[in-house]
Amino acid sequence: MNKILLCSSLFFCCLLLSCNESGNETGKTATAPPMFTAIPTEQSGVAFNNEVDPEKVKSPMEYINVYNGAGVAAGDINNDGLPDIFFTGNAVGNKLYLNKGNFQFEDITDKAGVGANDSWCTGVTMADVNEDGLLDIYVCRSYHDNPFLRSNLLYINNGDLTFSEKAADYKIGDTGYSISATFLDYNKDGHPDLYVGNHPLGRIKKTFLEHIQNWQKPTLEFSDKLYKNNGDGTFTDVTKQAGILNYCWTLGVVAADLNEDGWTDIYVAADHTEPDRYYQNNGDGTFSEVSAQRLNHMSHSSMGVDAADINNDGLLDLAVVEMLATNNFDEKTNMPSMNPERFWAFVDVGYHYQYMRNMLQLNVGDGYFSEIGQMAGIHRTDWSWASLLADFDNDGFKDFFVSNGYLRMYNDKDHHKKFIKTFEELVKQGQEVPKSLIKDYGVKAPEARQENNFFRNNGDLTFTEMGPEYGLNFKGLSSGAAYADLDNDGDLDLVVANTNDPALIYKNENRERTGNNFLRVALKHPPAVCPIGTKMFIQTSKGIQHQEFTFTRGYQSSVEAVLHFGLGKEAGINKLVVQWPDGKYQEIANPPINTVFEVDYEQAVPGKGMANQPKSYLFAEVTGSSGINWKHQETIFDDYQKQVLLPHKMSQFGPFLASADVNGDGLEDFYVGGANGQPGALFFQNPDGTFRKAEMPAFEIDRNCEDMGAAFIDANNDGLMDLYVASGGNEFQEESEMYRDRLYINTGGGVLQKVRNAIPDLRISASCVVPFDYDGDGDTDLFVGGRQVPGRYPSPANSVLLENDRGFFVDATEARAPGFKELGMVTDAIWSDLDKDGDADLLLCGEWMPLTVFKQDGGKFSNATEAYGLSGTNGWWFSLAQGDFDNDGDVDFMGGNLGLNYKYRASEEKPFHIYATDFDDNGTFDIALGYYLEGKDLYPVRGRQCSSEQVPSIAEKFPTYKEFGKATLFDVYGEKLKEALHYEVKSFASAMIRNDGGKFTLVPLSNLAQISPVNAIVVEDFDGDGKLDVVLGGNLFVSEVETGRADAGKGLFMKGNGDGTFQPYSVYQSGLNIPGDVKDILPITAGGKRLLLVTNNNGPLQVFAWQGSQDGSLSLK
Repeated sequence: MNKILLCSSLFFCCLLLSCNESGNETGKTATAPPMFTAIPTEQSGVAFNNEVDPEKVKSPMEYINVYNGAGVAAGDINNDGLPDIFFTGNAVGNKLYLNKGNFQFEDITDKAGVGANDSWCTGVTMADVNEDGLLDIYVCRSYHDNPFLRSNLLYINNGDLTFSEKAADYKIGDTGYSISATFLDYNKDGHPDLYVGNHPLGRIKKTFLEHIQNWQKPTLEFSDKLYKNNGDGTFTDVTKQAGILNYCWTLGVVAADLNEDGWTDIYVAADHTEPDRYYQNNGDGTFSEVSAQRLNHMSHSSMGVDAADINNDGLLDLAVVEMLATNNFDEKTNMPSMNPERFWAFVDVGYHYQYMRNMLQLNVGDGYFSEIGQMAGIHRTDWSWASLLADFDNDGFKDFFVSNGYLRMYNDKDHHKKFIKTFEELVKQGQEVPKSLIKDYGVKAPEARQENNFFRNNGDLTFTEMGPEYGLNFKGLSSGAAYADLDNDGDLDLVVANTNDPALIYKNENRERTGNNFLRVALKHPPAVCPIGTKMFIQTSKGIQHQEFTFTRGYQSSVEAVLHFGLGKEAGINKLVVQWPDGKYQEIANPPINTVFEVDYEQAVPGKGMANQPKSYLFAEVTGSSGINWKHQETIFDDYQKQVLLPHKMSQFGPFLASADVNGDGLEDFYVGGANGQPGALFFQNPDGTFRKAEMPAFEIDRNCEDMGAAFIDANNDGLMDLYVASGGNEFQEESEMYRDRLYINTGGGVLQKVRNAIPDLRISASCVVPFDYDGDGDTDLFVGGRQVPGRYPSPANSVLLENDRGFFVDATEARAPGFKELGMVTDAIWSDLDKDGDADLLLCGEWMPLTVFKQDGGKFSNATEAYGLSGTNGWWFSLAQGDFDNDGDVDFMGGNLGLNYKYRASEEKPFHIYATDFDDNGTFDIALGYYLEGKDLYPVRGRQCSSEQVPSIAEKFPTYKEFGKATLFDVYGEKLKEALHYEVKSFASAMIRNDGGKFTLVPLSNLAQISPVNAIVVEDFDGDGKLDVVLGGNLFVSEVETGRADAGKGLFMKGNGDGTFQPYSVYQSGLNIPGDVKDILPITAGGKRLLLVTNNNGPLQVFAWQGSQDGSLSLK
């Protein structure tokens, strides 16, 4: 991994505190009194209403952004210490309100000359453009066909509460269809530059192919623009030479140093199909678009965006909002279906992986992100616009505000279906589509008045929705929003722009309610020192906080020019560190709190920066020097042809690893399984610790098998290590020859030859093979786990017990372990003497299965799951490992589950369900997933269109989407559910399975371990302190497209504390970076070093070396 630039390393101990996810201490409870009070218009004097009459404006068919609302800016235009408010208007004029104190405002629009009454204004941002110490106002315009009417406006502050419009003079009167803008100093010359977010026309009228062609070859006319400040009162358009030229429907933009290299980057939130843009600043006046490299996936129709540090680790995270419904009815009636063919076509041309939900991108260092929105609980907020991250309750963690609502829900499926039907009939008849029909498409669509959302940051990477409890219960059509301390009482107030309702002014009552402390920092600087991009860090006994100064945040809006830190009950700040954009630095010990503290640039010193890197990483990737150049290569197979509503593909769960000294030279070698069409590979270790691939014709013969679990065993007790490979996958018909397992006998020197008569002809699609001499007769027996019944998900597969009889294996399942038959969808198993009676018991796990114990007694196995307290632990368990994690003398386990960062949610009160049978008696095994979203009703997960592809009669039974939206799972499938195969899951959390002396207790792992499925677990005392550490790897790239890939995992090292708890080390602390679809991790010794071999489905084999017992700490340089 490249070295990562981080904040002050003296704060590392505090970083660890921020990672322990123990929550915070500010008394955020579900019964907290309202935090916000809406100030009546009569009191505030703020009567702005962004009135838009659908009858009088263009239809969305003519101008797709017509109902997208307007923005708001908060800033102190007269330097009296009170933030003022500017609103943009679409079909009405703008308004500027002067803050008179005590939440009373004066409308000075006419005097100021900023009304722009004949415009369609959109985004607004404030900044000191001419560097005279006064905030100016930049306004975006759009909608109009006449370029003159949509040229953007620059209102220069004259210092007497009047403004002069100077956009043309400054050469930034952009005539594109502008929505948002941000000022930044991208070249660090001390002058504010300008980024303008624009969009093209013809969203609906153009074909997808036309959009792709335009995206691949954008033109300057419709591109976003970057204007370089020349320092003489003019700007130059440098869009092309800077690498910004694009084609996207920009809605939100934020400028921040996302990769901590000292240069301001730009993130663009793009609506519709075109992907978001992440422009990484190269430091030479150019940018590189790196969204596909830095983000694993993104929102499909991105709206607003903000960048802030949500977990106090010193790295800026990203919050992007979209439009996933908060209730089942709206989701089923409004959300578009994701056509798989189109989805993959867009991925293939470079549109990346896009999903219809909000995204919370957690920065894991070096500008790379893991998306955790679903675990965080912020992923669904209806039709959303503003995205604001700020500490509203002064507890030290940034909360999340989202504005919602849409004037006409023209994507209502029934409304859209009716319109398309009429449209197609007219076209078929050769008639012209009347303008009245186009107008009706917008006018007659239902209105979508929605509540705004406020998410309280719990301090553990999760948030709790508190909007109604905190007094944010307005239901309307909100768009732009901004925060500022309007009354200077030490907490952030909120201003929200509405369409067809007066704007909202919310007074924050937090200081009065809780007494939480704060620090507000203002930046004092001379001309030609642009403060935008200044970084601040504070250190308290609870850890660090980090902020970066920028104006534009959220959607079409900008916030006050003061940085606000909540402190909770902390009585002081140990240190305030400021890094100005030009590299100058200042460190202030024990700054005063509960005040506005001014930091003066003139007191900054050069040379002592905040760009620091770890002394060393715990792991280093050594793949390139290992001699291993091997990639798993999947064949293309469409699992969904067998079962339309599979939750994920079942044909891509390898490869797995096994190790042993195969050629007898005293060095550890390894085998890695191949995919269907690819032979597995054996690698011999060289004396220098590198590896070479062995030529093995026997593997080539079996290349059409899908390798799953593998194990080296001495099958015939000749002292040579033989290889057993379990066959699996979903590509073949049940009972196919391709599902036969294979035993390769070592004939000497590491030469492996397949023998057919030594193992039974099982023909199960297997997952794992686990060797152990269970009967104590001196030879190695095998448990083979059945993963699936091909084409009949989630039917329970047979698992088998193979008993070694002098080198020949016999199926002992019926005699010894009849409970293994149709056991379930087994994924992993471990032999262990759980009851300490001298013989081996078996713990196993699987998909839809409980953690299952088979106790051995007299050579026979019986299910003892309930006796060990594991009944009801059903999950999507993928992996197991064992060790005495709490040092109490008995063996504990660790189980890798689906994790909590996934579309599917489960709890004791609201389990996640699956039913499977032939619902329509047509010979296919159908699937129905059921979930609870609100209330007590169990709803179908999949929508009307997808469900009727599986069972066509559903479309007849529910002719409208509204009828389907009201239907429960029982309403849809009826009595057939009672005869169906049924499973439920009550938790998807990965957990330590603590041995409490004959009973097990599940202890969920920290939230950093829940951000992805855990497919592989390694337990080892890496640092030699006598306490077991853990390495986790995972992800699930093969989810169906509406669910979305689980790809947040980058690998996680968890340092054991010896008491059953662990300290998680993120990528930038450990150096372990395994972001692929990890399926197995194997520790191996080579060249005197401890290595980790990592397999990725359809990806390369990686090798990491443990570098010693470094603590990963950072130091300030």
